[in-house]
Amino acid sequence: MIWLIGGTSEAGILAKRFEKNGNAYIMSIATEDGKEFFQDCKLKIGRMTKEEMLEFCKTEKITTIADLSHPYALVVSQLAYETSNELNIKYFRFLRSEITENKNTLHFKNIEEVCTFLKILKTECVFFTTGSKNIPDFEKVRLNRRFVYRILPTAESIEKCKNAGVAAKDIIAIVGPVSEKLNTAMFREYGAEYVVLKNSGEEGGTKEKLEACSKLNIVPIMIDREEQNGIDSLDKIEKEILKNEYTAN
Repeated sequence: MIWLIGGTSEAGILAKRFEKNGNAYIMSIATEDGKEFFQDCKLKIGRMTKEEMLEFCKTEKITTIADLSHPYALVVSQLAYETSNELNIKYFRFLRSEITENKNTLHFKNIEEVCTFLKILKTECVFFTTGSKNIPDFEKVRLNRRFVYRILPTAESIEKCKNAGVAAKDIIAIVGPVSEKLNTAMFREYGAEYVVLKNSGEEGGTKEKLEACSKLNIVPIMIDREEQNGIDSLDKIEKEILKNEYTAN
């Protein structure tokens, strides 16, 4: 049985390939809201501790772990990797290729560095495309400036905005990735002077965000990824997974 860790569109693509070819798998996703994006997939819903991962692998008789979580989902990746080592299960990590095409991009190692920079930044409006997880951190340094957040249209994401005190006029709920044209229209409409983003690869719409910033002379604030090892080809990781399944069974 393959444990497919979801969180990216590529996970859904791979799940459909497994379905078509009759490969036994189960995909884990963090929240109920994620079900909408992985319809017709065999799902395990809910975040797991390491102990729960160990029990899950034993119960489901997992023989391969395929980690297709978001490139910034470091906790789940680390726990899954540790689980694979303890149970002697093969672990494969899919990593989207990074995009670096805007010479004006400001690079930061993590959320803490970005918040320190934002605290002293002289600007009227910052546009965030980094999801809902760190909105409370950003709101702490907003002061009297306008921070606009583009998030997924899920109950969990909107609830995080409300709990952090974000005004409704500063929330854009939309399913990405977003085209360069729509990014440009949004950034212009809200008067963004800086755009905060992650290097989520071409599939995550990073290129289109950077192109829109270039067109409008907006400064991109990039939260860089931590260094990870993985496979950046969906076809290649599928081959490795199936090769391991054939050997294991």
